[in-house]
Amino acid sequence: MRQSERHREIVRILEHTPLATVDDLCRSLGASPATVRRDLRALAADGRIVRIHGGAEPKQAPGRLQGTPFARNVLANVPQKKAIAKHAADLLSDGEAIIMDAGSTTFFMCPHLRGRDLQVLTNSIPIVEQLLGEPSVRLHVPGGEIFREQNIVLSPFDNNGVNQYAASKMFMGAGALSKRGLAQSDSILIQAEQRLMSRADELVVLADSTKFAADASLVLCALERITRLVTDSGARDGDVAMMERAGVAVDVVEPLMP
Repeated sequence: MRQSERHREIVRILEHTPLATVDDLCRSLGASPATVRRDLRALAADGRIVRIHGGAEPKQAPGRLQGTPFARNVLANVPQKKAIAKHAADLLSDGEAIIMDAGSTTFFMCPHLRGRDLQVLTNSIPIVEQLLGEPSVRLHVPGGEIFREQNIVLSPFDNNGVNQYAASKMFMGAGALSKRGLAQSDSILIQAEQRLMSRADELVVLADSTKFAADASLVLCALERITRLVTDSGARDGDVAMMERAGVAVDVVEPLMP
């Protein structure tokens, strides 16, 4: 395949997926890793794609959320996220009605919810897919627009079908955690999350320790709104103390090794 043909194919692939790794592209193009990396550098220099470590993602366009695509998030800090998710699932009792947002760590709760008697409201398409085959889990989804890169359903409007739902707990990921509060990177996401939060008695945040050093520009809520934080043992003592001073119960877990 000639270079121009490879470039067109790479751009075409990224029109249909939020993330393509070098290995993925090697298989699709029948090219070597060195060739694919050269192609990605050239396309990124032309502004046609965004080059990331190990692959590429589409150039940001209208109708896409700010922030990292779900397909990329779900591959980051997996041992920490799996341990946090398992602990979070252990906080549940059968019969509860809960809310799960579309974070990658909440997604890892799904294997631990199988066979449980629960009602789950979620705006996460991957979570719906994971729990669809569980007859004991009653699923609810809000109305809105599907944002494919994040695999999430969002609406900026109040009448998205969640106003009658009442949950004991909401499990939420975080873009960043700091003394200013829990932050995310997109205003539409902020609006949707705040509506979901209003339907839950307790807010349980699932955030691996890297979120204390992350950067997100929009504050979703003050730390005092959080009931419990589940994080991993990489969290610094000062970060844990900051949360506890705000009245947040903090559970620290050890990463799960493969």
